[in-house]
This record gives sequence, C-alpha cells and structure tokens, in this order.
Amino acid sequence: MVADYPDLVAGTGAYLSSFTLAVTEVTERAKLPMLTLSYSDMITGRGFEYIFQTSATAGKQAELSIPTILDLAEQTSGKRPETVAIITDNTASSLSSVKAMKDGLLEENGLRLVVDETFTPPLADASSLIQQVRSRRPDLVFFLPTVISDAKLILEKMNEMNVRVPVISFGIAIAEPEVLNTVSPDFLNGVMSAVANWGTKGQEALIERMKKEHNEPWMTQNAISTYGDMWLIKEALEASGKADRESVAQALRTMDAGESIYYPGGELKFDDHGRRVGASLTVIQWQEGVPVTVYPDELALSKPIWPGKGQ
Repeated sequence: MVADYPDLVAGTGAYLSSFTLAVTEVTERAKLPMLTLSYSDMITGRGFEYIFQTSATAGKQAELSIPTILDLAEQTSGKRPETVAIITDNTASSLSSVKAMKDGLLEENGLRLVVDETFTPPLADASSLIQQVRSRRPDLVFFLPTVISDAKLILEKMNEMNVRVPVISFGIAIAEPEVLNTVSPDFLNGVMSAVANWGTKGQEALIERMKKEHNEPWMTQNAISTYGDMWLIKEALEASGKADRESVAQALRTMDAGESIYYPGGELKFDDHGRRVGASLTVIQWQEGVPVTVYPDELALSKPIWPGKGQ
C-alpha cells in the first residue's frame, strides 16, 4: 500500500492489534500518519510519532471496565461477584487486557482468580476449558476471543455442559453480525462485552442509515470508529492546509477539537504517546438477538440485565 500509493497522506487500521503492530512498523518508517481503534498498549508504547490511537488502550479498558461490570452485577442481581475465570486467546490485545488484570486490577476490585487459561486461535476443542469452569464455579467468566469461531465454540460448550456462569467479553469478536450466522441467539442472550466504541444514543439516524444503505444489522465499533476517523482526517487536512503526510501528522499531534462525538468519552486531542485524551469505553449486551449499548447511562440504548435475572 505504501509503495503503490505514494500520495497517501493518512490511513486507518488495522482492527486486530497484532495486525496493527505489524502494519505500523511499515507506516512509521514511511512517516504516514495512522489512526487506529486497536487496543494493545504496545501500539502507542513504542515511541512512534505517526500513530494515533482513538480507543482507550487494552490496559485502560480493563481498568475502567472491571469496576463497571461489578457495579452492573450488583445493581441488577443484588450480589457483587467475588471469583472469576479468565479464558483468553494469545493475541496482543487480549494479553494486554489480561496482564492489566493480573497486575493488580483483580485484587483491587476484590476478585479472586480461580481459572486462568490461554489458548492459541483457532480453538479446536473447548471441553477441558469449560470443565475447569464447571468444577471451579466462578461468579464470572472473563472471555477474550478475537475469532468468531472461538466465541461460538466456548458458548456452545458452556450450554452443552450446562455451565450457567455470566460471560463478560472484551472486544467485538463476540458481537460481530456474523456471530448470528453460527451461534443461537439463546446462547448469546445476556452476554456482555466491554468495547472501545459502539453505536449509541444520539447516533440513531446514523445507525438507521447504516442499516438501510449498507444492509448491516447494527453499528459496530469498526463502523463508528472508522466513520469518526474520516472526520478526524478531514479536520487535520483543513487545519494543516496541505495534503502531505508531515503536515497532517503535525495537525493530529496538536489537534484540540473539543468534545468527542464519534468515540465514547474524552476529547478530540492526543497526548505525547498518540493516545486520545480521556478515551473511555462502552459496555454492550446481547438482548433479543442484538448487541446494544447498556453503559454508560448517557449513551445507553437499553438497560442492562444480569444473566439469570429478568430473562
């Protein structure tokens, strides 16, 4: 891409953190400014000058999401979880989130880790993983997949083995539209996920346009974040007055465009590492066959339910 299109002045990508880490090694050498929604802390932790992360990092998301999930559990079920299982793949974003949990977040939030399993995607058999969950009986399962087939396998195996433990995911693999092609809505109902971005209150017209014009069932993180990225690039081009890479990069570094519109929380401004200032997250939940935003309250399109309550 960099070699074939020398007139490129900015880009956005590449979804999976492992891909973005590789891609930005090339774009950084080419001094091509890149916006990304990828989560891994490493992306903006390498001292690069041409990468700009619009999402909260994986570590920050774990820090924000764990107390949020526990509060939602207590509010909707009347009980605060105390034990947790972690089942994660070994991709960069997932491992960043898990590292933050183990480095103190679980303990700080009064959670005891009773199952700790890491697998390489694609997962061939989930039996042994779910058997551990069944025998240890945690109050929560933190599930961090990045491949839809892994999400399907875990959820189906939990149902097959009658393991009724609330599943909390991180990232959008468990909420992609394609999931409904392979996983029964009954298995998905109640599953939550902490994601960097999602369609929210105030974006109803945009979500409807997405459905009508592009035949998509809902507005995912990928769609809304990339839509926001186009507006950021437009802002940088207009501020710089030049269609060249260095000018656009400098405009992004010095941007202070006020309150975030297409990303949750924070400002349209980047710190010295290239991380968006004050970036927050959303919590989504599968309800009646659709993953909807249930947190934060001011952006929520539905109220949260706790698995086993109100179902």
